[in-house]
Amino acid sequence: MPSKVFTDQELMTVGNAVLQQYGGPPMDDSGQARKSYALMPSPPPGWYPPPVEPSECGVFHEPWQHQAQLDLTMGFAMGLVPIGGWPGPGMILLDVRSAPRDSLARADFDYTDELLSRCATFDKTESSVRGPEVYTVHLLTAPKIGEKAYAMKTSWQGRDIRLGLRVLAGTLSIDLGFNSGFAMSDADALELMEQIAQQFVDEANKPTRG
Repeated sequence: MPSKVFTDQELMTVGNAVLQQYGGPPMDDSGQARKSYALMPSPPPGWYPPPVEPSECGVFHEPWQHQAQLDLTMGFAMGLVPIGGWPGPGMILLDVRSAPRDSLARADFDYTDELLSRCATFDKTESSVRGPEVYTVHLLTAPKIGEKAYAMKTSWQGRDIRLGLRVLAGTLSIDLGFNSGFAMSDADALELMEQIAQQFVDEANKPTRG
């Protein structure tokens, strides 16, 4: 597993080596995001995690929540993988952050296998112009990537709308998200996200990155 803490630039370099295989744009420059977040309260207004039931299941974060809970002390980078060419009909969003392993485990993976089982299905409530809306979250079979990983599917009124994958691998916390119903099936999207996460870990592990 990666053991060094990566800077923003190092994460972007690793990410670009992976993402260039998929024909998309390079990883975003983290500098501007850092400037924007530095001016905001922490966390930014409106980005608080929505309430969940049972409440203990709130440790399982939705895709892209890193961006809402950005910790400026950690290295981070963001990018995307186009589906069906660039620009295309769909995309997988990727964000990665790097910090000492224990810090990432507390921030993003603070759960036991028992809790993972108990939270196989839970509800969360989000605000909308129509009022509160209840979404159902399903935790899927965890892929064999890194030290800890979980995948989740979110549905609303019986329709799948979001798919996410989170992986802890040493000093890396990898977050991928996909909007369901566009460009490919959820099964294919999850397989692709698992592939990207594994490639990122493998690339970060190369001796030239150490």
